[in-house]
Order: sequence, then C-alpha cells, then structure tokens
Amino acid sequence: MPVAALVSHSARTRADAAVAGIVDAIFRHDPMPALSVAAYRGDVLAFADACGTVDLELGVAATPSHRFRVGSGAKPVTATLAAIIAEAGVVDLDAGIGRYMPGLPAAHRATTLRQLLTHRGGIRHYSPRDSDRGTAGGAIDSRTYLSNADILAVFIDDPLVAPPGTKMLYSTFGYTLASIVLEEAAHTPFLELLQQHIADPLRLASLQADAPRRVIPGRVRGYGRAADVREMPPVEGAWANAPANNPAYKWAGGGLVMTPADFARFGAAHLAPGVLSRRVLNTLFTVQVPDSAPPLGLGWRIDRDRKGRLRWHHAGGQDGARSSLVVYPDQQLSIAFASNATGTPGDVLSPSERLADAL
Repeated sequence: MPVAALVSHSARTRADAAVAGIVDAIFRHDPMPALSVAAYRGDVLAFADACGTVDLELGVAATPSHRFRVGSGAKPVTATLAAIIAEAGVVDLDAGIGRYMPGLPAAHRATTLRQLLTHRGGIRHYSPRDSDRGTAGGAIDSRTYLSNADILAVFIDDPLVAPPGTKMLYSTFGYTLASIVLEEAAHTPFLELLQQHIADPLRLASLQADAPRRVIPGRVRGYGRAADVREMPPVEGAWANAPANNPAYKWAGGGLVMTPADFARFGAAHLAPGVLSRRVLNTLFTVQVPDSAPPLGLGWRIDRDRKGRLRWHHAGGQDGARSSLVVYPDQQLSIAFASNATGTPGDVLSPSERLADAL
C-alpha cells in the first residue's frame, strides 16, 4: 500500500500503527482509488496517511498533501464563517435576510440565516430537473455562472417546501442563499470572506474553491464505478472518470477542496477557544434542531457514538468524492478522511469511531 505520512518516523507510536491498520482495512474493505486520513489531538497533528492512486491515468500515488473534494463538508465551514461574522456584528443570525437583500422574493425576506444554516429555510434540495440536460441552460453542474443572479435563478423562485422555521429539510441551496446573504452584508465576495476569516487565521493553506477551470496543485481526480456507466464505447476496468462539474452555485454547501489534514485542523480549531471565541463555539454547538436525526447545531450534526462519546460531525458526497469530519470534544480529537470515489466509503461514522478508539 503506497503510504506517505506527515509525522516523523520517530514520533510514530503503537497508536499510529493501529490507525494505519484501520486505514488499510477501510481501503481494502470498500475499494476506492485513493483514501486520505488525518487526525489532530488538540492542536497537534497526530496522524496523516494516504493510500492508493489519485490519478489513475497518470498513475499518481496518493499523499497527504493531495487536495480532495469535501462535498457537504463545506457546510460546517460556512456555518463557522457565519458565526464569526455574526459575532463581529456584521450580520444578525435571527434577522430576516430581507434586511441585507431587500430585492429577494417576498417568500424569503423573513427567513433568517439561522434557519438557512439549520435547513429550516423552506428551500428545496436537488430535484431531477437539476440534472436534466434538456432544461434551459442545461444541468446545473455544467452551467457557467457569471453572477449571483445566475446562481439564484436555479432555485429562488421555486415554491417553498415548508414555511420557514417550521420544518427541517436538508438543502444545499439554503446554504447557497446564506453565502450570498453574507456577501451582501459584508460587501465582500464569499470566497474572500472564507479566505479572510477561515483559511488565513486557521492556517488552512489547502482550502480553496473547487473551480474546475483553475489549475489547482494537488487536486485529485474523481471516479465512479464503471459498472454504473451506460454509454458508448463501454467503459473498461473498475473505474470511470467522474463527470466534470462546476460547483460555483454551491461553494458554501458543497464546492470546496482541501487536504484531510487541513480538514482535521479545521475541526480541531473548535476544540477550545482560541482563534474561534467561546461565543462562536456556543453558537455552533448549541442544539438548534433537537428532533432531527441526528440533532443539529449550526451547520454541525451533534450526537453520541455507540460508546456514548459526544461528537460533532458532517459528511460529504458528490460525483467522484466522499468525505467525513468527526470531532470528539471530550477526547480532544478531530478526525477527517476523504476518498476520490463516488459514495465510497458508504459508512463514514464507524471508521471514525474505530480511529478514535486507536487514538
């Protein structure tokens, strides 16, 4: 198994070897081209490993420095950004977003950022027409977006699926709207806010928008199972290239790349007040939606694992990508991993529990 580690050989312990064994077991049990895993204990990188191949055509072996798509793992990043900006007084999480965007359709003006970030904004999630190439403009993943107006046109005029604040209905588009509200309130593009308030202060050098036309060093190629592809000529072998997509309409909810080491570092920043204040942490990890499964804080899922350990977590998935971030506050652990295969591994919480045991 090709492996590269960010920790020195002399620093490796029996726990590190146990974690390496778990990583190997995950990789072999649920095959995928590449898997990258990292863990922080407090503010110290405890482990980072990568195995497999990040580019099957060029035969590039995975290393911990490769950047993976984190899919919906972007949502807790956006929620943390919103909590920081709210603490600075730039936005009020409980004010109607019409305060910042008075031109919104009337149905959305009384919706709050808190509702959007806890999936209670009444905004729909994906529908079959979003991936229909025959719709005006084509499938949303293949469109070119030149402005926020282009992005909002995907969903903003659609009927609400529930009155805001009344029901939890998972929605990536809700996060899209939240990010545009943050832009308007701060008079700063969302990606610049992300750089100023998350990437720079938390020292996440690899965090970046997954812009398809940009040359991003270390970005992995994504794959899906060849058996799922129906086209001519038939795809040979086990894997097929994932379709190209443009996530500009969902940077905030599913359009970021980073190394799992930086993903774990982001999680570790929430273990104790520091760059993130106690007020920000309380905003994020106070349960907002207790009757969802699992309960929701602001952008984070909050529950306990099978051993009763408190955990904060979020997973992500998209074409050619799967990710997970699990933070164990009482154990001072932050565990992240990512693959470059659609939907693989399917179970992301059990491996994190095993990794927490080993660490």
